[in-house]
Amino acid sequence: MNAPKEARAEPEARPESVRPEELRRTLWKRRFGALASTPALWAGLLILGFYTFVGLFASVWYPGDPSYLPAHLVSGQVCPFPSGPTLSLWRLSLGAHPLGMTGGMGFDVLEGLVKGTPFDLILLSVVIFPSVTVGILIGTVAGARGGLVDDLLMLLTDVFLSVPEFILTLVALLFILPRVPPGQELIAFGLILNLVLWAPFARLVRARARSVREMPFVEAARASGAGRGRIIRRHILPNSVFPVLAQVPTTLATVLLLLGGLQFANLTSHPYACQGAVQPLFLPSPNFPEWTWVMANGAWAWLPSSSGINPWWGYTFPAFWILLFGLGVTLTCDGLNRYLSRQTLSS
Repeated sequence: MNAPKEARAEPEARPESVRPEELRRTLWKRRFGALASTPALWAGLLILGFYTFVGLFASVWYPGDPSYLPAHLVSGQVCPFPSGPTLSLWRLSLGAHPLGMTGGMGFDVLEGLVKGTPFDLILLSVVIFPSVTVGILIGTVAGARGGLVDDLLMLLTDVFLSVPEFILTLVALLFILPRVPPGQELIAFGLILNLVLWAPFARLVRARARSVREMPFVEAARASGAGRGRIIRRHILPNSVFPVLAQVPTTLATVLLLLGGLQFANLTSHPYACQGAVQPLFLPSPNFPEWTWVMANGAWAWLPSSSGINPWWGYTFPAFWILLFGLGVTLTCDGLNRYLSRQTLSS
């Protein structure tokens, strides 16, 4: 009798190799999930998107030259009395001046803020992006190289950190800005501030780069024969840049406070400012809309109010407008900081 045949062994199932498309899709799902779990980032982007939308369509809502002179300055009339907001939420009605009208140059508050949005966004971009770029480059090189290069670059950084922004602004007002073509003063002011605003970013990046260069994945790249430039570009730089996001809101606040304080001081030093005898700092015309200039006019109108009326709308609404923009920048930077700190070190 023939012996029963042994059962043929089934071949073991081999795990299928993961396709590059599936791996890439999984990576994108993981990154999108990390973004979705960062609500601060989405809230900040929503606020900044609103300001971008306002800036893009400012000329549609309020057409015409933004530097026009109001009627009371052309006719030589004395200061206009501040008029309150005409906005009515019950049976929605905007009226002539929805957020009121300031004293001083006689700004319609809403029109001044809307028309000033594109100009202020350009100014803050001119201040932030060059400062961040220079700070990242200097800080990364200093932290990654170490030694004499680090000492020299940090000595240069300390020199610029010791220069107060206010002193630099005074020098610019006295010697540089008078030689700038008309209409370009505020942009030139932003570029001048870049001379000192890059230094805090360099300090932050350098401290981070010094710790990143000692991490195991950098040592592994160095042991595999990767050059210094490749290590800095592929490993140290991506893991060192996100701490600068914590400095961006502080830098924006410094610029706006400095600009607003100088504009207000300029107004209070001219007792006949409402008659057009004062030229605003950095702006091409007395009635040029800019956030801090509108707020300075609203606050100036409150100072000599002997009638007991406090025109709160002249400075409250511009201050809230600037505060909301700062909140959007803070939330965006905080959300990006958390997201990038998780992604770069986990990748």
